[in-house]
Amino acid sequence: MPFNEDQRLPPSVATPLVTQSSFSWWGLLGMLLVFLLILLVSLWVIRRLNQAGIRNMNVSWARVIDRQILGGQQSLYLVEIAGQLQVLGGSDHHLVKITEINDPVVAAEILQEIATRPNERMEGWAQSLQKLLKRPSPKKEAFSTELERLLEEAEK
Repeated sequence: MPFNEDQRLPPSVATPLVTQSSFSWWGLLGMLLVFLLILLVSLWVIRRLNQAGIRNMNVSWARVIDRQILGGQQSLYLVEIAGQLQVLGGSDHHLVKITEINDPVVAAEILQEIATRPNERMEGWAQSLQKLLKRPSPKKEAFSTELERLLEEAEK
């Protein structure tokens, strides 16, 4: 028997027009925690990828001491190449020597400023989480011993 528009269903079969909202604060809190977890993991991955270019250079005659991002894809690099401190300007496709630092007093001031600069890291529990996830590198020398070596070379 076909259904006509004139025929009505009994009230027990009809669907209610107004449904109750099943809003859950626990569901909202869980979704917020998942979002924050994804955000923190993404920030960690981005920082690791940004630092990967500097850390991959494992030659004894050249070391990247510091990098300052100027904007976009442009950066300044303070590097030690064969015992000489040099400032390089770089982008994705181009690297230019800007100057060489020959004055030992200026070199010592720059290295001292780098050594005393506060770390730019997330504070609180996120920082402790980052310390737990960081793997120590057995090949790398400690920064303080490297700084002392560079200061001694600059004084010579």
